[in-house]
Order: sequence, then structure tokens, then C-alpha cells
Amino acid sequence: MENPSHTSGLDLSSIGGRLRQMAEELELTGTDVAAKTGIPYSTYRAYTSGQRAPSAEFLASIFSVFGYSLTWVLTGIGSRCSDKAPASPGSLDDEFVVIRQHEDVAASAGAGATNSDHADIGGLSFSRRWLAKRGLNPAQCEVINVTGDSMQGRLNDGDKVLVDVSDRTPKSGRAYVLLQGEELLVKYCQLLPDGLLRVSSENPQYPTYDIDLARTPGVSIVGRVRASTHEW
Repeated sequence: MENPSHTSGLDLSSIGGRLRQMAEELELTGTDVAAKTGIPYSTYRAYTSGQRAPSAEFLASIFSVFGYSLTWVLTGIGSRCSDKAPASPGSLDDEFVVIRQHEDVAASAGAGATNSDHADIGGLSFSRRWLAKRGLNPAQCEVINVTGDSMQGRLNDGDKVLVDVSDRTPKSGRAYVLLQGEELLVKYCQLLPDGLLRVSSENPQYPTYDIDLARTPGVSIVGRVRASTHEW
């Protein structure tokens, strides 16, 4: 009888061991890995126990989310992070990745800044492991500048923020970049019943206000602020 752990020439038991090693190195639980790669936990357990061969979609997520080499996961050969990242954002080396930064785009924490046409001006490099521990996909992140003082105490004028543009559903107590007309604003944004968005600031001198997202054209959530220059 064929050994299921060697299906199609792959040693599934060894692959499972490397997947467990990856999770340990990233200090993630199996539940964390499953959630970040979009598969059920039972499927992840089948992969790590050697009962099933990992799907192509899962392996692609392992690379795009965590930056781990597909060759290493499947065969154990080569560097764990030796594959090259997609062209945008670009790969700096095996351990770091460049997150795009834009010219003439600023997230205001005060009077506002125009969201004018802009061009890429390169970017900032981030540790793949640092991003992975936060569940961030570099292809879904951007770096923008902060101006003004409405978030003073958390964000200062001149800070840079890392924004996850895939996270656009506001949750209480978290900061988001809000596109309001031609302004990009860094604010606390809480989603209320009936599509209302409550917008508040760290600085108490700036009043809280509510916006009806369904009835207010030109207002949208750009993404969640995940870190600032105070944290990287």
C-alpha cells in the first residue's frame, strides 16, 4: 500500500514539520496561521500532520503573507526566505521587503492635506518577520506622512504611518486613514448602526462628529493604521 506521507514524491510528514517550524519561528499558533492564510484550522492540522498535501493556494499564501520560500516548505532545500517578492512592493533581500511610499500624499491629523495625484518615491524597508507577526501582507500596505496635531499624543506632525489598505471595517479604539473629499485624515473611526461613522481624535480640542457613509459622497475608509515611526 502506498504511504500517504510520500504522495507524488513529496514527504508530507516533513512538510508538516516545516510548517510547524515556521509557526514557531513566527510565534504564531496554528489557529493564527490558518486564519491569516484563509483556510479552516482542520485543514491546517491535516497539512501539519502529514495527512494532506498543502494546496497551491495555501502555499501561495505562505509566501505572500509570511515570506517563506515555497522550495523550502516543500523540500527543505535552500533558505527559508529565499524566494523573491513580487515586483510591487519590491524585495530588498531575503529578510526585508520595501513598502511603497508616495509623494504629495499626507494623512492629516489636523488641518488636512490634499490627496493630489502622486508618484511613487520608493519606500521604506520592513522586516518580513515583523510584518508577518502582525499578519500584514506587504502588497496591501502603504507608508504615508502625518501632518497636524489632532492625533497629538499618539501621532505627531511629521510622523510616518504604515497603513493596511485591506482593513477598511472600523473597530473601536483603532486609528484609520479616512478619505474625506480631497483630504486624508488620520482619525479614530467607529462604525455605528445604519452606516454611520463616528470620527474622533486623540486631541480633545477636536470635536467628535458622525458621518452617514451611505449618504455622504466622497467619504471612505482608506485603511487601518497599523504602526507609526514610534514602533518600527
